[in-house]
Amino acid sequence: MEQEKLYEAGCAALEKSDFSQAKELLLQAYQAKKTFKVNYLLFTALKELRDHQMASLLAEDYLLDYLRDDQKLTEYVTEMIYAGKVRKIEMTLNLMSGFMSAKEKDNFMRLFDQTLATVRTQTDVNTLTKKLKHLGALDILEQRQVFEASGSLTIAEFVESVSADLVDEDVHPLVRAAILDELRYLGSEKTVTYLLFTGEKQDFVPGDLKELDDYMMYQRLVALLEADLEYAADQKTQILAELKLKLQLLYPKLTAPFTDPEKLYAVLLGKSDLEAQAREFAQALESSLAQWMV
Repeated sequence: MEQEKLYEAGCAALEKSDFSQAKELLLQAYQAKKTFKVNYLLFTALKELRDHQMASLLAEDYLLDYLRDDQKLTEYVTEMIYAGKVRKIEMTLNLMSGFMSAKEKDNFMRLFDQTLATVRTQTDVNTLTKKLKHLGALDILEQRQVFEASGSLTIAEFVESVSADLVDEDVHPLVRAAILDELRYLGSEKTVTYLLFTGEKQDFVPGDLKELDDYMMYQRLVALLEADLEYAADQKTQILAELKLKLQLLYPKLTAPFTDPEKLYAVLLGKSDLEAQAREFAQALESSLAQWMV
């Protein structure tokens, strides 16, 4: 069926409140040709089917269009909260507040609070925050699951719950790094103490940190990989993904304990000619990743 006919049939199904059929037809129309008009109608069908995750993801294809229209923004905020993306939409509203009138700001914050209160009647936030505060008591898989679920917490709830995790050696280093990076994304200006992979504790202001991709060391390592003739081109995507995971273990101090990019590159890839100390560190990285992958 042509895209236009799929679109018309999807509209007809929406008008009849046949949301499952509308979803199927509009999804095909959207895959054939992406436009905001089809996106919003498909979003509407997903919203009516209470597929909050899919609806919130779909809206991100045309996010600016949703943010420009108060009605569509209202729907987007609601879907994000029901999808468990509370902190993300709270951050979005905070960033937008400088461009809103006082009335608009009040209306959207009231919408945020009321929708969150409704969702909270169906979820056990106290259990989630308790687990988040004591991640080290959980196995690694549950640590990952709890961190992911913590997207349903507000910014204040999250910040209040994670300080002990940042210095807990029983919290997997990748989870600690993810928490610190989330605080960076939130622009947190409160100094935190962080347990580095090397075992040292150091104070950081998360909002002053950079994304991993913006570190000069990361960019130097990528350049070294691109120039490395030992690996075929079709291997390098997977190798880069592994390099990035190991760098996340070291985040935010990528130069600890090796400041030379070529030396760190050899360690991260576990090259065969490493000296004893470097080989031991490479093995520690591998062991930590092996725990993560289980």
